[in-house]
Formats: sequence, structure tokens, C-alpha cells
Amino acid sequence: MTRILIIDDQSTSRQILEELVVSLGERIETESFADPLAALAWVHSNPPDLVLTDYMMPQMNGVEYTRRFRDLYPDVPLVIVTSMEDREIRYQALDAGATDFLTKPVDHTECRARCRNLLTLRQQQVIIKDRARWLEEKVSEATQEIVTRERETLLRLAKAGEYRDEETGCHVLRMARYSFLIAERLGLSEEECHVIETAAPMHDIGKIGTPDHILLKAGKLDPEELVIMRTHARIGYEILKDSPSKYLQMGAVIARGHHEKFDGSGYPDGLADIAIPLPARIVAVADVFDALTSERPYKHAWSVQDALQYLQTEQGRHFDPVCVQAFLAQFDKVLQVRQQLQDLPSVRNG
Repeated sequence: MTRILIIDDQSTSRQILEELVVSLGERIETESFADPLAALAWVHSNPPDLVLTDYMMPQMNGVEYTRRFRDLYPDVPLVIVTSMEDREIRYQALDAGATDFLTKPVDHTECRARCRNLLTLRQQQVIIKDRARWLEEKVSEATQEIVTRERETLLRLAKAGEYRDEETGCHVLRMARYSFLIAERLGLSEEECHVIETAAPMHDIGKIGTPDHILLKAGKLDPEELVIMRTHARIGYEILKDSPSKYLQMGAVIARGHHEKFDGSGYPDGLADIAIPLPARIVAVADVFDALTSERPYKHAWSVQDALQYLQTEQGRHFDPVCVQAFLAQFDKVLQVRQQLQDLPSVRNG
């Protein structure tokens, strides 16, 4: 149904315009007002396809009505009907957003032709907008599919890096989610939180460059072995740093910085305090907590309370106190993640 709005304080003029526009076709619906203020209130919830408004009205002239109407509907055709040929008025009307003019007394043939043309224009605008909206939705769907695939690929890459020395399948999932919760509590944007969550599982990807006899050693590493083990932070950074992907760029930052310590005693760069990138400080808390509370071939899982005590004790030394407090503030959600992402029994040797 095509909806046409008519505004004129003269009832005879309104009736003439109604008869003219109704004659344009079967699916024409008109709404008429003598009061432009009432018409303005009506259009807030009833978008028209065409507006015909008189210029000379007592409450508000046609130019002012046009200006206010355009604040609501920038694209709907609007015709000002006037008995005056004053060019200055027409210039004002055009500046306010009028689409066309009709001069009183209205020529019936001209009125029908102009209204028909403007309605055709309006229909084409609607078609174009609908098409644009459809295309936007399709692009959004395709983009989301690409992002989903990229995240899935990165997660599998991270799992491949962890698989050589971890007996847990869900460590990277849990620590990534903990990282999101910390970032969220710190007030980072939703986008930043998701990027950190997606990149966090790649924190130890550099371990693919660590020899098996060091990576899989059950006992304590000697000083030379420890030096080699610590190179995984730089190796991970080098693997990820040049990618155009924002996730891999973030992964590079995290891989290099998540073993730095707040007091400057960490590696590989000996950074301290806020010189350590915030995503790396976030991931350090998430990673250590989950590592402590997870079973490994070389250690038993710590209790949650013991792990929390360690985080609190190491505030200002190993960990950024702000990140630890953010983690604690989200601890109810942390426990939910632990429950949802429990490790399955290992099948690597079975």
C-alpha cells in the first residue's frame, strides 16, 4: 500500500488533492491534516511515501514543516503547494529539502504526472535500499564466516603447539576465556576482548621450536636447557609478527610478553610494570592459574584455593596487581568456565 500525506488548512484544497492522488492507482492510501503540527506528530510512527503540503498555513508554513520533516525522513519526496511565485520562497523551500512544487490553482494533469513520477522514484529508492540491506547482510554473513574460520584455524594451530607437551585438551580454551574475562573487567572494548581471547591460545606457539629432550623432560631443566626453553617466547613472536591478521599480530605480542614479570625479572626482554603490553599481562594471569590447577605428567594439579593464594602472593612481583584483581572480580565466571571446559581423559597413548 502506498501512503500519501496531504497537509492543507483549507478543506476544499485537501479534498481536491485527495481525489487527484487516489486516481493514480488502486493501492493508494491518503492521510489528510489541516494542522501541520498534528501531521508532524503522525509521521513519527507512520512513514509516508509522498507528502503534499501547502505553503501558507497559520500554525507553521510549508518551509518550516519541510525542515522538520526532513529531520525524520531525508529521502521521502515532498511537494510544496503554493499560490505564490516568489523565487525567494522557493529557494528557501529547496534549501529546507523540498523535492518539487505545485502552483495553485493546481493543474490536475500536472499534479498527477508529478506525483506519479515521484512515487516511482520513491519505489526505486526503496528497492535500492532493500537491495543494499540484503547485500550488507550477505557481506556481514560472509565476513563472519571468514572470521569464524580464521579463529578456528588459529585455535587448531595453538592446540598443535600445545600438543607436544600438554596432556590437557582444554587448557588453551580455558586460559583464553579467562583472558577475555580479565580484559572485560578492565574495561576494554568488546572487540579488544575478543581479539585477546582469540590470540591468547597462541602464547606458547614458539614451543614448536623447542627440542623434545628439553620440552618433554620430566625433571628440572639445567641452566643451559632453561636458556633454550626460554627462546620459545621470541620464536613465537617471530612466527606471528608479520601477519596482516589482527589476531596473529596480537598473538605475537602475547607470545613475546607473557613470560615477562611485573617486577622486571621475567624474559625475554626483562620488561617491568606497564612496559609489558597489557594483553601479555592479562594472559600471564590466565595462563598460570590454569596451568597450576591442571594435571600434568610432571605434577599434580593444585587446588583452586592454592592457585588463588599464589596469584595474590605474586601481585606486584610476577603479576600485574590490576590484572589479578580483575581476575578475582570475575571468579564466579572463571569457575563456570572450569566446569564447562573440563579436560577429557588423554587418548594419546591409547
